[in-house]
Amino acid sequence: MRSSKNVVIKDRRLSLPAFFPDATRGVIRSLDSQDLVKAKVEGLVVNTYHLLSHPGGHLLKKFGGIKPFMNWDGWIISDSGGFQVLSMVFKNKKLGQISRKGVTFYLDTFNRQKPYLLTPEKSIQTQFRIGADIMICLDFFTPPEADDDLVQRSVDTTIEWAKRCKQEFLKQLENHGYDKDNRPLLFGVIQGGTDYKQRERCAKELIKIGFDGFGLGGWPIDETGQMDYEMLKVDAQLMPDDKIKYGLGIGNPEAVVRSVKMGFDLFDCVLPTRDARHQRLYKFKRSLDKVNLFDQPDNFEFIQVKKDVYKSVFGPIDEECDCYTCQNYTLAYLHHLFKIKDALAWRLATIHNLRIYTKMIENVKQNL
Repeated sequence: MRSSKNVVIKDRRLSLPAFFPDATRGVIRSLDSQDLVKAKVEGLVVNTYHLLSHPGGHLLKKFGGIKPFMNWDGWIISDSGGFQVLSMVFKNKKLGQISRKGVTFYLDTFNRQKPYLLTPEKSIQTQFRIGADIMICLDFFTPPEADDDLVQRSVDTTIEWAKRCKQEFLKQLENHGYDKDNRPLLFGVIQGGTDYKQRERCAKELIKIGFDGFGLGGWPIDETGQMDYEMLKVDAQLMPDDKIKYGLGIGNPEAVVRSVKMGFDLFDCVLPTRDARHQRLYKFKRSLDKVNLFDQPDNFEFIQVKKDVYKSVFGPIDEECDCYTCQNYTLAYLHHLFKIKDALAWRLATIHNLRIYTKMIENVKQNL
């Protein structure tokens, strides 16, 4: 088993591996920053495309970045926005177009739609306004159904945009007066779909450019709807071991554990928070005091709290969970809250699911 890594910026240390939930628009729905701290969440992922729309890069700059804006003192990763924009354009060509310059789309800013060209340079500039600790290069997302020509185009464009992102990143570091000890980090993203030769080509070129870490690009789900572990394994091997390996979008609990074993360090996903809002709660099959998750990565089960069987369960979701929800409320009460569609249901369920994930990461770190 590999040894753990650390990220240090401005004397702040992040021990890896780590899981960051998606706070796409600068919020985990229904939670405030103290809820996140108490659930032992260390960092969040925000989205450049969505924050460009609301509240806008200029406003974030006035506030000093997303952290003071949302009263969050933890780590922030800013996704480039490329996945959202490109997937939108692929679904409907009328919504935008892709060129070597960047992606042109209609930006909805305060109820006014206007064409906007998201270039690699503008993506990096916006991420500096966001004030992220880790920034992601704008990349050309390879759609699952891409033919050979489109796969090659996505890799060629990803490499070209990565070079431009790196150049703009270095320029912004100088403009902001950062030094090597307090600067943010920049990650490149490996594209190429299921064409592993193209993924290898992409990785080699990104390594030549030089980044602090590398991300898994593309769609990590195979045609059967299962996690494509072969793709994950290929990318983990392509990424340098002395750099941070980021499993973008990997959030299934079992997949996180298995991916750490492959060498990945960072993960993010909407899954635990979205599932909470859809009444799907997580718990461990066996106590973590008795389980090494590397030996039993499927040690997770799910409770559909809307089912009537839970309306009279006067115990917590998980007897051994130390989260605010399990320490103060019963399954019966959560069932009731969801039945009457009260907003408190989202908050309590989300707090619990996130604590299950942070407990999962604690177990993984202990057993590296």
